[in-house]
Amino acid sequence: MLYPISLPKPDSPEDLIGYIDCSGRIVVKPMYGAGSYFSDGLASVCQERGLSGFIDADGEVRIPFRFHGLGLFQEGLCPIGGGSHVGYINRGGVWEIEPEFLVAGRFSEGVAKFSHNGSEFGCIDRTGAVLVKPKYEQIGAFSNGLGSARREGKWGYLDRGGSVIIPFQFEGPRAQPFTNGRAGVQVGGRWGFIDFSGNWVVMPQYEEIRRFCEGLAPVRLSGKWGLIDPYGRIQVAPRFDDLGEFEDGIAAAVLDGKAGFVSPSGQWVIEPQFDKCYRFVGTLALVKTGDVYSYVSRRGTAVWTSVPYAMPQAPPFKE
Repeated sequence: MLYPISLPKPDSPEDLIGYIDCSGRIVVKPMYGAGSYFSDGLASVCQERGLSGFIDADGEVRIPFRFHGLGLFQEGLCPIGGGSHVGYINRGGVWEIEPEFLVAGRFSEGVAKFSHNGSEFGCIDRTGAVLVKPKYEQIGAFSNGLGSARREGKWGYLDRGGSVIIPFQFEGPRAQPFTNGRAGVQVGGRWGFIDFSGNWVVMPQYEEIRRFCEGLAPVRLSGKWGLIDPYGRIQVAPRFDDLGEFEDGIAAAVLDGKAGFVSPSGQWVIEPQFDKCYRFVGTLALVKTGDVYSYVSRRGTAVWTSVPYAMPQAPPFKE
């Protein structure tokens, strides 16, 4: 896997994007106007003020520059712009679903959300066939056969055929996908977790939550973050200023204004010495100290550090 780096252009507010390997060696010199993280072995890159294409882990262009914007492959397809609309290409750069959408989400369990107008959302399958008609205010990623949907300001859960499995009753800006058999939802301004039947497993009591990953979910109470298990039992008492989701046994955390990485027991794996930490992607994580960014290994060793005021790409949001 390669990782995007940036280098400020002289006498310009813009950066040029290149890529390093996990040792910090520059594989693709900074030459692109924009670039994504790798997914399914390809990264989307954009020529300066031009079209986007895709490179492989050797830095070779595998899909020519003929698209608009950046995209990420998931389940073999990538939503990306073609003209004024968005469609889906395969790894050969061929349109599997023609660009006809204003909004097109990434595929999850063979389902992707879409919208023709940005306000009414539905779902399609990998052939582009409509599974759920566009009549919802928003739709989340599918997981364990269910996807969240919002109607008249309330969230519920649908199956891939559009049947309502968990009624529209939850509040807030989102309803989480199911992970570890639990989904985080909000009622009365507080967050808790439900099971596949919509029954409360962890009663709504938290100010904020994140998803279950590797059997643990970060939760915030009285302004501090800790960890619970899928039954709501506290595994790490709330004490952190911020706490991310676990990936391969490590999560970003903040305490007393400094960021590092912790284990599932809440012990520091990489001491809090940074101003900001992003999640690990593969073997490296992006961190910020002052006006410079670095990629660090799981031992906390920096393998690459930017020049001041460079703006590397943050890891993509996990749907």
